[in-house]
Amino acid sequence: GEKRPAGSCAFIPQLEEGASIPRRACLRTREVRVVQGIVWAWMGDGAPAFEPPRAPDDPYGGGFARNDFQIDLPYDHTYLVENLIDPAHIPISHDRTSGGGKRENAQAYEMIVDEDSVGPDGFTGRYRNAKAGPDAPWTETAYEAPGIVRYRTVKGNFTFGGALHCMPLAPGRSRLLFRVYRRGLPLVARVILGLKPQWLNNLNSCKVLEQDVGLITTQEDHFARHNRRTMSDDFLLLGSSDKFVGAYRSWLDRVGHGMPWYQGLLTSSSNFSGAGGGLPPPYHPTGLSEGSPG
Repeated sequence: GEKRPAGSCAFIPQLEEGASIPRRACLRTREVRVVQGIVWAWMGDGAPAFEPPRAPDDPYGGGFARNDFQIDLPYDHTYLVENLIDPAHIPISHDRTSGGGKRENAQAYEMIVDEDSVGPDGFTGRYRNAKAGPDAPWTETAYEAPGIVRYRTVKGNFTFGGALHCMPLAPGRSRLLFRVYRRGLPLVARVILGLKPQWLNNLNSCKVLEQDVGLITTQEDHFARHNRRTMSDDFLLLGSSDKFVGAYRSWLDRVGHGMPWYQGLLTSSSNFSGAGGGLPPPYHPTGLSEGSPG
């Protein structure tokens, strides 16, 4: 049917003449915001009570080069967050993949979780290679509830940032709005990267994420089949590689009772392995915007 801007239905060509338009043909409108190129829909009642989150750097300004990518994945968004907040898996799972690393370079990390930052809104921390020395730069890390993972590294004039938005679609299904941005590269490197077409960047992003699917879905299936076991029963979490993973799953233990479903380190909701939907958070990212970044 034909819709009006307010969501009401103005015309249904198959409706018999003189018949009233059914109320169910009308849509409920939602207020939206476009912030840094991401479209957010307010899912609460009434006017928005707060603004959507912003990255500490504006990827649309300040000389940043930006790469945006969106993909749906066949596993739960909690596993997606866990995967993205875990830097230690990169040289193993993405051995000799562009944007990955080399297996032989896997090593211990110096990892810190800011204990005073842990709360309902998430937590912050930082990491660097344990062998890098005391003057090596840190990669600042943040988990912003309910599903944003942020990275930021500054080394001299070079700045690299990541804003990874993990969206629950349903138990066992998730969507990733992937964004990285950088500035301060030498001119030659900028020219070479600028010659790479966007579709090739996206193809490589697909490759990286598909390399993780087998392990993550196997892990998810294990806990679905052994639902009396907790993650703490089967996880080996090393302080030199898995501190952020443990912090995230422990965070879910603390606040998961307020979510439609969850799986923490020690506890999980009774419906975690079942089918069903659930309510999105008040502000829900719906996709990337082609218009004004806001």
